[in-house]
Amino acid sequence: MPPVNLDVDESLEDDQKLWRYMTLSKLIFMAETNVLWLARADTFKDKHEGRFPDEMKEITEQAYKEFDDNDESPVKNADDFQDYLLKNSFISCWHKNFDENMVMWEIYGRDNNAIAIRTTVKNIKESIDSSCLTWHSLKLKSVIYEQANEIRGVLPYEDCFFIKRPHFSFEKKSKD
Repeated sequence: MPPVNLDVDESLEDDQKLWRYMTLSKLIFMAETNVLWLARADTFKDKHEGRFPDEMKEITEQAYKEFDDNDESPVKNADDFQDYLLKNSFISCWHKNFDENMVMWEIYGRDNNAIAIRTTVKNIKESIDSSCLTWHSLKLKSVIYEQANEIRGVLPYEDCFFIKRPHFSFEKKSKD
């Protein structure tokens, strides 16, 4: 049974195939340490990843304006809060697809020592050591591809890491 701090999107079926493209050295690291590498969100090349949608940023910014100016917090506005979240969120991106994807190979497999591993949602869920999630949470969720100005309202903060701009939609699964 999954730990309480594991949140799996209901749309992800247990037999859904997931792919991870990486270098051989990352695979060796994972095999030797029995851990999954998680990249800090602020190290991603796409500086839009994890950012609040436009309307959410405006609402968050307005909320910060109502705070006391004498507050000692280093977080003073929506940008500070986003930067804090980016520096304290760690991500492992998996590609949801029936088979390998040539575009993903072009992007992540440029190195001669690149490999692709395939697993399923069920295997990932079963491999998680719940004792590691005592003070953390882990989300398995599908990415949505939308413009920041098309998303309305305020989302749970971590959901912002599952939004990508439409020009990344080539990553979408090609077959069911």
